[in-house]
Amino acid sequence: MTAIVEGKLDEAGLTAAERALLEYVELITRAAYRSTPEDVEKLRVAGWKEEQISEAVYIAALFAFFNRVADAFGVPSQDYLGTGKLTP
Repeated sequence: MTAIVEGKLDEAGLTAAERALLEYVELITRAAYRSTPEDVEKLRVAGWKEEQISEAVYIAALFAFFNRVADAFGVPSQDYLGTGKLTP
């Protein structure tokens, strides 16, 4: 889990399907407008079902929403992962 938190996906021991899903979630988090039908098809080919892909998109969108609301109201970051690092 530490490798994922640190963004070291090569060290996380992920399956190819898990890696594909995380890369897609990163894409939609950073620039959802760049997502293409081909990106989603890669997930289907990797074995993800439509419902699972949708759920990943919904969760990523909700986290983006909650983060923006928290930032707007000045809510300090929480150290839920026990890293000792709080990001402003």
